[in-house]
Amino acid sequence: MTLYLRHYWKDEHFFFPSTSNKSMTFDGRLVKKIWVPDVFFVHSKRSFIHDTTTDNIMLRVFPDGHVLYSLRKSIVAEHVAAMNHFVEPMCLSAVPESHLTPLKNAYTDEDLMLYWKNGEESLKIDERISLSQFLIQKFHTTSRLAFYSSTGWCNRLYISFTLWRHIFFFLLQTYFPATLMVMLSWVSFWIDRRAVPARVSLGITTVLTMSTIITGVNASMPRVSYIKAVDIYLWVSFVFVFLSVLECAAVNYLTTVEERKERKHREKQMPCTCGISHTRTMMLDGTYSESDANSLASYTRTQVVSDEQEKQEKMVVRLSMSSESTATKKKGGLRGYRGFRIIKNTHAIDKAHRLRREASKEDDGGRHKKGSPILKRSPDVTKSVLTKSEQLLRIDDHDFSMRPSFGGPAIPVGVDVQVESLDTISEVDMDFTMTLYLRHYWKDERLSFQSTNNLSMTFDGRLVKKIWVPDMFFVHSKRSFIHDTTTDNVMLRVHPDGKVLYSLRVTVTAMCNMDFSRFPLDTQSCSLEIESCWYNRLYITFTLRRHIFFFLLQTYFPATLMVMLSWVSFWIDRRAVPARVPLGITTVLTMSTIITGVNASMPRVSYIKAVDIYLWVSFVFVFLSVLEYAAVNYLSTVQERKERKMRDKSQLPCTCGPSHPQPMRMDPSYSEGDLNTGSYGMPGNGDRQERIIVHLALGDRRPTSRRKGSRGYVSMWIDTHAIDKYSRVIFPGAYILFNIIYWSIYC
Repeated sequence: MTLYLRHYWKDEHFFFPSTSNKSMTFDGRLVKKIWVPDVFFVHSKRSFIHDTTTDNIMLRVFPDGHVLYSLRKSIVAEHVAAMNHFVEPMCLSAVPESHLTPLKNAYTDEDLMLYWKNGEESLKIDERISLSQFLIQKFHTTSRLAFYSSTGWCNRLYISFTLWRHIFFFLLQTYFPATLMVMLSWVSFWIDRRAVPARVSLGITTVLTMSTIITGVNASMPRVSYIKAVDIYLWVSFVFVFLSVLECAAVNYLTTVEERKERKHREKQMPCTCGISHTRTMMLDGTYSESDANSLASYTRTQVVSDEQEKQEKMVVRLSMSSESTATKKKGGLRGYRGFRIIKNTHAIDKAHRLRREASKEDDGGRHKKGSPILKRSPDVTKSVLTKSEQLLRIDDHDFSMRPSFGGPAIPVGVDVQVESLDTISEVDMDFTMTLYLRHYWKDERLSFQSTNNLSMTFDGRLVKKIWVPDMFFVHSKRSFIHDTTTDNVMLRVHPDGKVLYSLRVTVTAMCNMDFSRFPLDTQSCSLEIESCWYNRLYITFTLRRHIFFFLLQTYFPATLMVMLSWVSFWIDRRAVPARVPLGITTVLTMSTIITGVNASMPRVSYIKAVDIYLWVSFVFVFLSVLEYAAVNYLSTVQERKERKMRDKSQLPCTCGPSHPQPMRMDPSYSEGDLNTGSYGMPGNGDRQERIIVHLALGDRRPTSRRKGSRGYVSMWIDTHAIDKYSRVIFPGAYILFNIIYWSIYC
């Protein structure tokens, strides 16, 4: 807290007769020579009196001995808050209350009595004071007696203020993401139970994301020994996400047990004499990669190809990855097995990219830099060397602790400023840092001197401490200092008629109340205020317009790409569960990372920013793409169950062999990468279809049984769900419409 602390007391030693002067004002140099109350701040960690451009101290003495002693201080004090209600400002008990106990002294109550001069009116607050995370409800003052065993009773004054925390920031950055992660874990319930890699990766990802959210919240909080309200919400959400993973494990285990029972039941039944009428397990040969085998393992397939043998035989699936691998497999010991082969058709675009090579050469060049010449001023011939400047200015003949023309009219002090640099603008701290040359102009006849040669005399900072200078300071400054390298950056120039130029180089960090409702398309107005204990105030106001390119490149462009990347899922086959689910989860997590990164460099304001609107709408689009696939997968599973029941009812009796090509159906757990988009169902009426020819190689162990008609072709159809078709148009159209509205409002 930065405050003006004023003391009022009466000291008869300062009594002076006066008929014209109602008071006398002095600077801080006289304070060191008189008695002042030894007041300090209890439980303060750091505190200091501002000293730019001079010590921010004023001493005013009245003829009857009354004294006003004012100083400007910044204090960092201890604050004990009720963190058990953190971010839950719904009840009054949740409001933290702070106490600043500034006024305590070494004297007991028998020697010195501290009191608030005007009661509650003794505390005045600047109406412009605001906090990004809290609403200041009220300030009030109290006084008590404090007992010390070694010294006795002492007076103590209190400044208490109540802060009400804004909840909106935490709703947007903590509660809302946690709720979305819980909802995202529920998507697993709509994915086919045999798609184990997709369901497990979804559950683990949501668990890790919840852990990241919890870690991020507690990183900015103290290590307290009690549970906070936000901890309850986050850990309950974590338990819900964790239970969704356990649910997946339970479902998978019970499904495996059920399949074992069904397999045993089928083995007890009599096999068909004409062909194989029961389900057989597919085996993979060495052509498949480890990832393909993992995604296909432990799934049963519906048998549609029959042979003449009564013995149960294994079906071998072979992928022709290349002519070399096919030839190797033919030589390698797979003779005598029956199977089918899916012929891979490499797209022309993939072939072109495999053959494409780019080469670039970089040439490095250097430039010869020439040194700039040193510019020298011509010597000032109007200056001559004097032996004693203090004797010339008669420093010891006057009291320079008082202003010029004391008792007369106000002395005019002209000010001009040359801004050297505007160093930093901090959105988090809501302040700016500026380096400037501050120049003062006034006339002090006490410094006049006779001269025929010297038009002016220039001194360094040592003489400044011996004369009167305006007691100017920067209002609402947090930190400020006068540069002192290689010496104090101070210049004093005195003219023969007593006119003075006082220049100093200062760096100041001052407060700037910013409005981020249009961030990063915003314009901010900040001001640097200069004031003197004569209460005149000068303003330097400047307007800043933020460059948008950085945020376009680092925030808007990545967010847009993530939304577009989520649309890729609509063009991937609906049965490619291991491909579509990780794609959706990855885009959701990436959007969460972008949002977290943006808000890490922003203050915790209580309103929504323009960038928040864009990022969260983009997040919703990405999240809806995940929900879209959950709906597609669920509806596809329901549709397949109905079709399976209809086929079971209309199934023909077993014959000695297939009399016509039969449609081939595969389980939804297949991915596009596993069987080259081989997991397809039959098309519906009126849908656009794409045909793929699958070569079935039906062999026989007995060479005599092979004949030309033993090989045939089966037609398979890609069935793109209607929801995917509509999403390919609705999602991009809605996002483009949102961008048009967004940029038309904020640009």
